[in-house]
Amino acid sequence: MNLINGFCLKVGKLKGVQLLIVDNDRDSRDLYAFLLTDLSATVITAGSVKEALEILNWFTPNIIVTEIRFLGESIYTLLNRLNAMKADNGNHIPIIVISTSTTGTHDQIPDVEFEEYLLKPFDLDKFVSIIRNLVQSVVVKNFVPMY
Repeated sequence: MNLINGFCLKVGKLKGVQLLIVDNDRDSRDLYAFLLTDLSATVITAGSVKEALEILNWFTPNIIVTEIRFLGESIYTLLNRLNAMKADNGNHIPIIVISTSTTGTHDQIPDVEFEEYLLKPFDLDKFVSIIRNLVQSVVVKNFVPMY
């Protein structure tokens, strides 16, 4: 299915989901934000690693979607911050890595823990499904039964 068939167009499909989109390509950033906001997600965008770090001072997303390559910046700065946040509060924020590179990128980041890797351009229905599945798996992992 695709967007035209209405798979992703269910209002409220991502209600309550908070996302941070980090991409230096404005068109991609805006497209993801528009799509996910239209599905009732709360979306904050950043055009750089530096901007994303500043946002993380006041916003804690359920999922981060990030480009892997930034001119003059290292993605490791962002990942180190996320690891520190996890050490502080125990909450793991799933990461979806996106890239335009068809070769080498996945191999260049073997020590980075991320849940999904998508090559641009990617299917938007698949993107939304991945987000939903990640949110559901995080909820299940963090569920503490009350007896």
